[in-house]
Amino acid sequence: MKKIFATIAAFVIVTGAAQVDAAELTARDATFAFNAITQKLSWWKCTPLKIWYSGIALDDADNVAYMNDLATAHGFHKKFSACMIFYSDFRSPTDPHDGKAAAWNYDAEYKNYSWYFGLYDDGEWKLLTFGY
Repeated sequence: MKKIFATIAAFVIVTGAAQVDAAELTARDATFAFNAITQKLSWWKCTPLKIWYSGIALDDADNVAYMNDLATAHGFHKKFSACMIFYSDFRSPTDPHDGKAAAWNYDAEYKNYSWYFGLYDDGEWKLLTFGY
């Protein structure tokens, strides 16, 4: 439980330190991203160590175009109007028999793992891709 609170505290501190226009990234946006990332890491049985916002503008044309290219490749019909990028550090599971972590080296720390979220015009965020 202490690790969870430390992770949340680190997230708040790092997010607060990012150079970003507060009007662009709302607390609701950040909370959505944080919850999506921690849920995915939990499913993988990984322990989050740090999660932070990239500080890149949500309307960065190159990132929005990248997200729309991915969406088209995945067969999505709606287009994204913004892209939110987060990074995380996490530790992989220690048990090689957990059945979920075949992609990870066991008991290893992964740093600067990226998470890309696209924003639809209706205000819905979607985690579209993650990794290195």
